[in-house]
Amino acid sequence: MYYDQHMHTHHSPDSTERFEKYLALSDKPIVTTEHLDFISPSHNKSDHIPDFAAYEKEIERLNAQYGNRILKGLEVGFRKEDEKAILNFLDEKELDLMLLSIHHNGRYNFMEVGNDDVPLDRTLEEYYAMMLEGVRSFPQANVLAHFDYGLRRYDVSIEELQTVERKLKRIFEEMIRHDIAFELNTSSMYKHNNVHLYEYAIVLYQSVGGKLFTVGSDAHKAEDYEAHFDKAFDLLKRQGVQKLAVFKNLEYRLVPVP
Repeated sequence: MYYDQHMHTHHSPDSTERFEKYLALSDKPIVTTEHLDFISPSHNKSDHIPDFAAYEKEIERLNAQYGNRILKGLEVGFRKEDEKAILNFLDEKELDLMLLSIHHNGRYNFMEVGNDDVPLDRTLEEYYAMMLEGVRSFPQANVLAHFDYGLRRYDVSIEELQTVERKLKRIFEEMIRHDIAFELNTSSMYKHNNVHLYEYAIVLYQSVGGKLFTVGSDAHKAEDYEAHFDKAFDLLKRQGVQKLAVFKNLEYRLVPVP
């Protein structure tokens, strides 16, 4: 059985959703991936650090009511400068799933800039250099989330993305070395209209031996739970992908693509 492996609740700063709303949508397990981001002072924003004790306590209470259907996860926003703080936070915490994301560069969140602010070629170089550093330095991650997050405010063609193809291949090779799965993020694909970038990236990932895939909605509200999963599954099947990775206790098993 496959289920959504990228979603948020009120334990993330950009969501107010409750576990119960997700639980009401199906009888499958759910795993929420709450934000962990350390923000540099120059970013002029607060750190995104979940109250993990409160998160665990609420899950324990709800699992008693809902048959232990809730798993624990984090979406770790990685920056090399924050590596020590991230590892200190994670120390001795029990998790089922960790996503790796690149959200900001210490000066701004990549979702805050577009062509009018920063030229695309500069963002491509910086963003994917940070991603390469992330997959090299944080092999504890299970999944690389929304590989295109830094491009969402741009209108990027496949030809423009191909200018960093060598770097993307190195990223994918590092992921394979550390068993980090590639996420099809349906918010990126169908809300931010980047499905063409995923079509390109899937083939490139496979070309260097990539086989581990997940699909996540990046839902911040229940109505987006498993949004467009049927389209993402069809895309994977067209590329010959028959299995998806499902994580528990930071280890994966393979299940058929629905």
